[in-house]
Amino acid sequence: MVRTREASHTVVTRPGRTHLGLREDERGSVAVLFCFIVLIAGVLVTGLVDAATAIQAANRADTYSAEAARAASIAVGPVPTGGSADSELAVTAARGYLEQAGAVGTVSVLGPGVVEVSVTVTASTPVLGISVSQTRTHTAQLLVGVTQGEGLS
Repeated sequence: MVRTREASHTVVTRPGRTHLGLREDERGSVAVLFCFIVLIAGVLVTGLVDAATAIQAANRADTYSAEAARAASIAVGPVPTGGSADSELAVTAARGYLEQAGAVGTVSVLGPGVVEVSVTVTASTPVLGISVSQTRTHTAQLLVGVTQGEGLS
């Protein structure tokens, strides 16, 4: 305690107290806490933005594979014979769609009117620049019928 003497009375002050009621050893602690909060928020935002890129790549791969499989099954026509001509039509249609979409994938004919397309989409995350690759596979079977499709097998 510090005692000062003025005229006829004593004034008592408390040691270590400064503005806002903080002691000398607590000064700057709010700035450090704020820095940690900003750092954690930055890491979370970076993770969310980069995770969104992976989700978008997966969505694109899913869409490309589904549409290419659909194009392949439609190219075969309503009455597939299961021969090599049908397989060639299906593969050509699926590859044409993938080429037009700018996607990379594989096309397999599993049977009469049944086509499987696997597509891989690669994207670079905007913040960290990490390469993200997503693969999706779809199978399409051509169904023939007026109101309800019936399998051709």
